[in-house]
Amino acid sequence: MTVLRALSNPARQAILDVLAREPSTSAMVARVLGSNTGVASYHLRELGKAGLIEPDATLSRGRQRFWRLAAADMWFSDPSESDDPGRAQAAIDLIMTRLTAAVRHYLHRTDLESEWREASLFSRSSVQLTVAELAELQREYLELLRRWADRGEAAPGARPVRLAMFAFPDEPHRGRDGS
Repeated sequence: MTVLRALSNPARQAILDVLAREPSTSAMVARVLGSNTGVASYHLRELGKAGLIEPDATLSRGRQRFWRLAAADMWFSDPSESDDPGRAQAAIDLIMTRLTAAVRHYLHRTDLESEWREASLFSRSSVQLTVAELAELQREYLELLRRWADRGEAAPGARPVRLAMFAFPDEPHRGRDGS
């Protein structure tokens, strides 16, 4: 429930986006979001309680506390399987809205070298899978993501890269006769 409450809050989603780029203090988050440090600190603590972020001990000094994402990936089940379907749906709606805005922003950027544009990926796929195969695909995707995320220190020239994956059963095709 704590995670859903955190994910269904627009300010906390914005903070997660900031921390996905780099570890930050409450002052840094407040500056990026046009807020104040008190509000940013409150939301950072709530995200910490939800286990979505954690203090970064390697950067923190004295009273200056840096926060980072607790994990490179954040995944969740279908909202209808949640203990709080309404809040889960609100969280997913917010995530989808922010993701769509991020893609639109990327498409209008003029500061990227052509190598970054060539390496970027937009993909749409459809495959026939059983429930067990879909579960296996999910597991393999998360393993692949963790392999790349757990490499340690970022290589020179590395930039934050946003990844999203959706895998769900589509509606069955209906023939012209409705069957």
